[in-house]
Amino acid sequence: IILLIPIFYFCSTNISISQTYPIYNEIPSIAVVDQEALFRKSKWGKDILNQIELLVSSLNTENETIKNNLELEELILTEKRKILSKSEFNVMTFDFDLKVKKIRTQQADKQNNINSLLINKRALFFKKSTPILLTLINDLGVEVLLNKDMVALASLKSDITQIAIKRIDEILED
Repeated sequence: IILLIPIFYFCSTNISISQTYPIYNEIPSIAVVDQEALFRKSKWGKDILNQIELLVSSLNTENETIKNNLELEELILTEKRKILSKSEFNVMTFDFDLKVKKIRTQQADKQNNINSLLINKRALFFKKSTPILLTLINDLGVEVLLNKDMVALASLKSDITQIAIKRIDEILED
């Protein structure tokens, strides 16, 4: 028995030594969110996308009307070619070409304005949703929130996109 006590003592100290390595009780919590889905699937984002879709649709209708009018004007111009002198026809085609270029520039500016509106509304959405996301991750105990596009692999449990959309919809108004 006396021999067993030192052996027992020696073994128990080895066990305690092996437990002195750092043991992390809390693993840092990392979550992912799909930023594109936050925008597309939230009420606020859907409203913005619907507004943009209406503007694009209206512009497309306008472009189609303009195209039809220009085609008709070009047809008339082609018919006039038969009765006009070469110099008169050249002046008319030059004017027509300037008109078409001006219209193209105007319509491209309208499209650029729609694109800028979308970019600005998106930026505003993320500016307004950032404090909501910060509160959400604090509530969930998440220490780091990553964009899903930047993550190679993540468990399904780490994706908080749906929870974030719900919270944004509850808090964010027009």
